[in-house]
Amino acid sequence: MTNRETIRATQRDRARSRVPGLAARFKRDTCGTTAIEYTLITGLIFLAIVTALHLYADSVGAMYKYIGDAIARST
Repeated sequence: MTNRETIRATQRDRARSRVPGLAARFKRDTCGTTAIEYTLITGLIFLAIVTALHLYADSVGAMYKYIGDAIARST
C-alpha cells in the first residue's frame, strides 16, 4: 500500500466515524426551524398567487380579444 492509499484510507475511516455524530447533532439542532417554516409558507403563498394570476391572465386575455374583435367589426 502506497503512502497516498494509506492517507486516503485514513481519511475515509475518519469520515465514517464522524457521520453518526453529525447525524445526531443535526437531529438535535433546532436552530433555523422557524425560518424553514416561514419559507415553506411563503412558497405556498407564492404558488397560490401565481395560480391566481395565471387564471386571471386567461380571462383578461379573452376580454381583450373580445374587445378587439368588437372594434374590428365596428370599423
